[in-house]
Amino acid sequence: MSSTSERAMPKKPAGPRPRNTELLNVLPPEIRNQVERVEALRAKNFTGARYELLADELFRYAYVPLMAKMGSGEIAALASDSATPLAMSPEELQTLRSSQADRDELAVRTIAAALQTFTRRALGERRWRPEENRGRDGQPASLETYFFGQCLLVFPREMRRWRAERADRFARTANRLSPHYVRHRLGYETGSAPDGEVAALCDGVLTLLESAPARERAVVTLTLDGHSAGEIADLLHMTVPAVESVLYRFRRKARGWRRRGGLRLPSEMRAHALQNKRMAAGDH
Repeated sequence: MSSTSERAMPKKPAGPRPRNTELLNVLPPEIRNQVERVEALRAKNFTGARYELLADELFRYAYVPLMAKMGSGEIAALASDSATPLAMSPEELQTLRSSQADRDELAVRTIAAALQTFTRRALGERRWRPEENRGRDGQPASLETYFFGQCLLVFPREMRRWRAERADRFARTANRLSPHYVRHRLGYETGSAPDGEVAALCDGVLTLLESAPARERAVVTLTLDGHSAGEIADLLHMTVPAVESVLYRFRRKARGWRRRGGLRLPSEMRAHALQNKRMAAGDH
């Protein structure tokens, strides 16, 4: 009869379930070779030059399709099988279509994160079991195919981190907007109270931007600083066409609000704008 202390002894955690040799033997040779390669790496605790070689191969395999699927917008649908489904805004999809730098950053981050979970779970815990788990076409999943599936599961988490960091970057720049700042950037003295026209213009600009996204406020802020579209793109990690698109929409919004009387330019600014319009029309 066992003693109380013996009965209370915790069970030793079971290791990864052994593989079925018979099922392994009927795998295609290339898949069987991958299984043997992984088992050899397991004996080395997934460290050393041979593991680094495998990680490099998986990185190169996943990078190109990830970049392509972000560029086409297909990534949103492919990532929908994640435990935390991802909704992407039209602006985010457009950014990934037009910005290779953003696609590259997200691809590298996603693959690096996927490698960690893949090594621990799929390889270390033997969750990649091509001899038992067949794909949709009934064929065993190769190591590369299984890894790319892990990348798609990880992508929503990395996308949310990228989104938060990007929003913080815009917010830090946008938070500089104030009546004092706008007045100064429009070329008016800030040591004394502005006249009615200038105050109205500054208030109008801020009101126009009040409900705008942080990205739009950040672009307008840097434009007021005198930065070019290319410089703004570098500072905010955007593309030049994206910056120009934001400015176009803001100017269009401002013109519409001005026509409705919500944004009134000081007399000297109206005179300057009229002169520029006449010069553009050839009336000197």
